[in-house]
Amino acid sequence: MTEADFTWTRPVELELPCGLSRRFLNAYDALDFLDAEWPTRRGFAYERAIRLCRLALRGSRSSELARSAFLAAATEAGIRECTDPSRIMSFRPQRNRAVA
Repeated sequence: MTEADFTWTRPVELELPCGLSRRFLNAYDALDFLDAEWPTRRGFAYERAIRLCRLALRGSRSSELARSAFLAAATEAGIRECTDPSRIMSFRPQRNRAVA
């Protein structure tokens, strides 16, 4: 299974409680955040998002289903989707661009 198998068709962009915004590209990004940085770590939607992200990474469930569950968990935790694209941070490495 490759990363393309669990990458979402549209990223999730959230405004974090600390004031930053962050982009999540796939079930792996979401699961990492849910496991390590999620502000509440409780609730039905949170537990469902954890379970569905893990299943998506194993190939047992749809990645888009995990995306929907992640958004529901964000709503449950009071985390809003980002509406200002200039504030979004991605923790993906950027490729060096050749300078002409």
